[in-house]
Amino acid sequence: MSDAKDLRATLEAQTTEELVTILRNRDADEWRPEVFHIVATILAGRGISPASVSAMGPEGLDVVEERPLATVARYFSPAEAHATRLALEAAGLEAWVVDEALGTVYGVGVGTRVQVRLQDQEAAQAVLEGEPRGVEELPPDVAPPPCPTCGSRDVRLSSELVQDTDAERVLGGRRRRDWYYDCQACKHRWRDETSE
Repeated sequence: MSDAKDLRATLEAQTTEELVTILRNRDADEWRPEVFHIVATILAGRGISPASVSAMGPEGLDVVEERPLATVARYFSPAEAHATRLALEAAGLEAWVVDEALGTVYGVGVGTRVQVRLQDQEAAQAVLEGEPRGVEELPPDVAPPPCPTCGSRDVRLSSELVQDTDAERVLGGRRRRDWYYDCQACKHRWRDETSE
């Protein structure tokens, strides 16, 4: 019984993205069969439909029509890229976020691209150059949190490149990016604790 509890605790500690990967791939060589049911219940508890995740199929098998794609935007933050993707999809254009995992691999934001079909490039640029959607219209999983000081939803995500101290560099440290939220209403700045 303790083994099952330990397994569930280990899985609950995983990020939602990691759990989605486990459920999509269903790698029986890597995971015991009962893991997939546990992951499905955890995702359901986090408001993610396990059936929708399973319907996406294994990663790497995503099929994009064999038409040329054009990059219409680049961001350091995958959340910003997904917000742009949502705006394009709301305008009736199919869009994809690519290079999202590179920031995780290298430990810094190296850029996430938003792409559309080549024939939709002009329409996508028109959408992106139009009036931006308000933050209150973004789904909660990609919208910045309200300002803890004044409650405003007019919040932007920003970052600074920070050099490690000499002692950290000797021990293998490197430059890192610290993420912050900036309230446009009261100018309050607070740290993005999810990036740590």
